[in-house]
Formats: sequence, C-alpha cells, structure tokens
Amino acid sequence: FAKALEICQETKLEEYERLAKLRLYFKKELEEKISKLHFNGHPTDCLPNNLNVSILDIEGEALMLHINEYGICTSSGSACTSLTLDPSHVIIATKLPYEVAHGSLRFSMGRYTSKEEIDKVMKVLPNIVKELRLLSPVNLDKNIVLEEVQNG
Repeated sequence: FAKALEICQETKLEEYERLAKLRLYFKKELEEKISKLHFNGHPTDCLPNNLNVSILDIEGEALMLHINEYGICTSSGSACTSLTLDPSHVIIATKLPYEVAHGSLRFSMGRYTSKEEIDKVMKVLPNIVKELRLLSPVNLDKNIVLEEVQNG
C-alpha cells in the first residue's frame, strides 16, 4: 500500500495533466456530436477525471442502461446515491430543473483510460441519444430551460 501511494505521489502531476487533456477532448467531442447538452459543474475548476453532462430530452438512467450494453460504465446519480433512480442532489442544488438533472450522466476516467476508449464512447453515444430522443415524450428547449434558471 505504501508503494502504491509512493507511485501515485510521483506521477500525480503528469496524470492530472493527462486526464485533464482527455476530459477536454471528451467534452469537445460531445459538443460537436450531440445537441442540447448542459455541462454540470465549473468549466475549469473541476476534477480532471470526471465529466458530468446533462443530455436534454432523455433520462440519464435509460442512457446509462443502453450505453452499458457496449461495456461502457457511467453513473446517472450522485456517487452517494447510486442505488436509487434519483438525480444527483448536487446537480439539483445548482437550481437546474429536475428534468435537466434527471438527464445527467457522470463519466469517470482513471489511470488506464485512453483516447481510444473515449472514441469508443463517441462511436455509440450519439446514436443512442438519437434513438432515445425519438422515444421520449419530452422535448425541452435548452435556451428556455436555462434562461428560467438564470432568471430564478
């Protein structure tokens, strides 16, 4: 255990930078290939290994189940309530509407996450989003929803 901690300490800055680059790459890919997104959390003051995004017009739980069929693991709630279908209480606390919070997914990256794995996600995710949106009775206008939040 001590040796593992020693290795982590020796590589933490390099690993932080690597993960931050992957996160930025992933975010840009999402923005380019999927419409009606809202990235949750601060745009720059954040952990390099987490990306939380709300995809409007679909439920995060449904998206999570579909993407899991490809061996891709995500979470739709907060880490401390992962056994419930409730949206993250942290995202709800940001005053986003329930529907936006309910469409959130958290992607976590680690030491062995590669660009190729992110590319694998982006190969299947846009099609899953398109399919689920066709089935969804909800059609939120992102600008109206976020404007309502800003105006209180």
